[in-house]
Amino acid sequence: MKLQFNNVPDILDFIKNPENKDALLLIEMAIKEARKGSFTNFKVGDHVIFGRTNGRKRPGVIIKTNPARAVIKDTNLGTTWRVPYSLMEAA
Repeated sequence: MKLQFNNVPDILDFIKNPENKDALLLIEMAIKEARKGSFTNFKVGDHVIFGRTNGRKRPGVIIKTNPARAVIKDTNLGTTWRVPYSLMEAA
């Protein structure tokens, strides 16, 4: 069976009745890897630039990491921000 992203009923049927039990384990592992992918690129103490893609960018330092967001101290203002990893880039 070929799965497509726009074919939700087939995907749900595949999950409920997998042809190969190992396929579900592989899918689960791939999802976990994809979720932690952006998180593992940053660590406490890293200098970053953060902000919206079409907005103002601010420099900062990561002071805490969480699974979905990092806490960043703005180097110019001294304020802290909770920023998703998708809105950060290495400085």
